[in-house]
Amino acid sequence: MPSPLPLREWDVYFVGAGLSCALGLPNTAMLLDEVLELAARSPRWSRLELREDLERAFQFFYPDAVHEGYMPDVVDFFSALRTYLDVGAGLPGGFKDAPSLYRSLRLAIAQVLVERTKEARQAIKASHPDLDEIVQPGNIVITSNWDVLIERYAQQHGVPVRLSGTGDSEELVLLKLHGSVDWCIGGQTRKKGTVRNYATLSERMFATRSYQPSIPSKLDRAQMALRMRAIENWGRAWRIISSFSAEPYMVTMARGKTGDLGPLGNVWRDAYGALSRARSLEIIGYSMPPDDIEIRTLLRAGVQRGEDLDGVIVRNPAPEVHLRVRQYLDRRVESDYRGVALPESI
Repeated sequence: MPSPLPLREWDVYFVGAGLSCALGLPNTAMLLDEVLELAARSPRWSRLELREDLERAFQFFYPDAVHEGYMPDVVDFFSALRTYLDVGAGLPGGFKDAPSLYRSLRLAIAQVLVERTKEARQAIKASHPDLDEIVQPGNIVITSNWDVLIERYAQQHGVPVRLSGTGDSEELVLLKLHGSVDWCIGGQTRKKGTVRNYATLSERMFATRSYQPSIPSKLDRAQMALRMRAIENWGRAWRIISSFSAEPYMVTMARGKTGDLGPLGNVWRDAYGALSRARSLEIIGYSMPPDDIEIRTLLRAGVQRGEDLDGVIVRNPAPEVHLRVRQYLDRRVESDYRGVALPESI
């Protein structure tokens, strides 16, 4: 017997970098510039020669990088670097620093995103029309973003959050398809594996009635995504992220990410379940790039299951984004070209 078709009863939001960018965080295209700027001013990254390693990588992957001022496309660079780790590691010669550079890049991006989120503190404390609509108990938010902007907004405005499952009317469910700056793999933890240092994704955050499942044993959590408790200790967030794990669990914006998504299997299944039961789907600040094939497939599969949605709304000022959503997802898209509102403090 086929499984029964689910009822469409949830309000689901798919959020991309455009939402975070409106509050001052960098989008994908800005990331390498931000990392190079961090490498120039940070004693840690200067000592580790991050800028020099990046320049060597540019010249290894791109012949034109010998010219001053060359900057590769961010997605293409991460795709080249990630692919080289799979097919070029161990070959004689080549780019031997690729593994360490890949780890350093994720750490540096995490530091940039934490710093930018702290700089947006006034906007996060204030009321924001789009975030007030999105960050509500009972809603489900699916995101490709690594930053903790939504979590911080929920924390400041008293909204309980869970990072897995389907939730209930008392909490916001936030499903992060590419990991997060404050997540790590259980086998890479550096501190004692207790609920004081780490949390499972099923924990209820910011609630008066807390729910803190215990952390599995080291063997059982080896390939499990855990959250480092940086949000609860926001003043020390970067120090916690950089010291509680070998590297944050962030699936980079490379083409063909499927091999990196294993520990996020439950999150992706929860996202599919949410999309399958969405009565409305609003896509905010996500450009639906053609090379993001995994998310495209997830969205299409979810909206195809069962009865039609009441509506798919795309909120983005770029006309080409609306065309791509119609091409890849649903021809009956309702377009909203206003984009994300800018807070007065930005």
